Amino acid sequence: MSSPASTTAAREWSFVLHPQERPTEEQSDQFDHADALAGGEIGWEEDPDCTYFPCTVSSPHLEDALSWAVARLEELGVKTDRIEMRPFV
Repeated sequence: MSSPASTTAAREWSFVLHPQERPTEEQSDQFDHADALAGGEIGWEEDPDCTYFPCTVSSPHLEDALSWAVARLEELGVKTDRIEMRPFV
């Protein structure tokens, strides 16, 4: 796993990244073979209305997990518009 690491105890952060624009067909084809998504921390799903990227990233800090995932998508030319998280319980 290549997610952010530290000496502080890590936890699993779950969130969904929504791209600024729907990825092109060429970008979508790259997702299946992209090293940036190969670790399994970032998935991708499409429906007729949108594309989104569900993420589960192990990191001691939420900010590190978010920035790591956003950077992986940027490597593929996908800019993030918003991040969605479930409320903490």
